[in-house]
Amino acid sequence: MQKIDLEKERRILDREITFFHFEKAKRRITKGIKESAAANDIFFLSYFTAQNFIIRRDYEKAIKYLNLCIKLRPNDGCSYNDKAICFAELGEYEQAMVIFDRGIRISRDCASLYHNKGWLLNKLGKFKQSIIFFKKALELESNRVEAIFSLGDSYLKMGDTQKAKKYFISALSEIKGKSAYIYKEIKNRLNGLQK
Repeated sequence: MQKIDLEKERRILDREITFFHFEKAKRRITKGIKESAAANDIFFLSYFTAQNFIIRRDYEKAIKYLNLCIKLRPNDGCSYNDKAICFAELGEYEQAMVIFDRGIRISRDCASLYHNKGWLLNKLGKFKQSIIFFKKALELESNRVEAIFSLGDSYLKMGDTQKAKKYFISALSEIKGKSAYIYKEIKNRLNGLQK
């Protein structure tokens, strides 16, 4: 059996989850668990196990495995990001913000941390603040489609339909062929703006 690059696998897994490809994500998680167990790599075994619980929406169990990941790799931005998302999904928004901030201090080049802190700020109605974090995510990854889409969403919620439309159109060109679900969401938002 050929060995896989577990770091690369987790980056691909992140994109699969982001683009709502949950069946593909489940296969990658299974592969990651199997490969990391065979390699006796406790960090990746914990990480992929946490992802398995996240997909199943068992956020408390995911947090336990992410805590182990952070203990093993204290500078791993992805683990902080996923842990913060788990707390947000549990409705523990203040705790999620603390974890996002800690992750950002430790791993300033992790675009996911900035984007997902922006996602939570947007969810909490703090649209101007969310825009700052979405733009920072785009500084790090200029074609990060979820940040482009989220900028459009924040501007739309603030009533700035021109900027919202601009970002939705940009996101539409970036997502084409990558996620039918997100493509449809963007088209629906654009259609709503044209009415």
